Amino acid sequence: MKNIFLIFSVLSFGILSSCMKTDNYAAPDATFSGNVIDSITGKPFLTSQGEAHIRIWEVSYKDNPTPQDIPIKQDGTFNDTKLFSATYDMQPYGGAFWPTQRDSAIKLNKSLQKDFKVVPYLYVVDVNSQLDDSTLHLTCRLKAPITQNLPQVLDIRPFISLTQFVGNNSTISEYQQDKYKINVNSNWGDGVGDMTTGEGFTTYALPALPLRKGRTYYVRVGVRVEDTYQQYNYSDIITIQVP
Repeated sequence: MKNIFLIFSVLSFGILSSCMKTDNYAAPDATFSGNVIDSITGKPFLTSQGEAHIRIWEVSYKDNPTPQDIPIKQDGTFNDTKLFSATYDMQPYGGAFWPTQRDSAIKLNKSLQKDFKVVPYLYVVDVNSQLDDSTLHLTCRLKAPITQNLPQVLDIRPFISLTQFVGNNSTISEYQQDKYKINVNSNWGDGVGDMTTGEGFTTYALPALPLRKGRTYYVRVGVRVEDTYQQYNYSDIITIQVP
């Protein structure tokens, strides 16, 4: 009986020691941050919270690693403080921009600050707002930095929020109804814009938007194309104060 007890004690100690060794692995503590820049304007890429990502692959130990996605914030920045120091491939991914090349074998050692450049599919320009009592009227035009092989332009719609975070993921649901959008559903060269200059032909007047009196709204206009992700390119945010 004593021998059985000793064997059981040794086995238990071995299992416990194994668990303790597993728990002794260092937690991820490396930081990766940076900016996503519009390569045409040199300004931060206009997006909305979490609609585009920096995709990374840890290539230190595996040939086909599982990707990780770091969300790009509305101001074009990104930050992840819970990564392992290792070697990564990385690229901007999933946003309303032309496909990018993967940067390979980037070493992250405790801290890395790196910027990425992208080319948006479209710009929403010349946004004009007019408040008639509590009804908002918006007009805008489109501009394409690259016209060749531009995916079909799908639609234009407003995004309205009560906070400064505004976009497809942060908008008042009432204004996501299809009655407030403009369907384009055309290729750029089929009457949407000039193939040489990239200037859009049309000034679009969005449907009238009823707002509530006594509130402050944050508004922007978005347009999307028919690519894999169908995310929006946005205008700058404008502030509308309804008396």
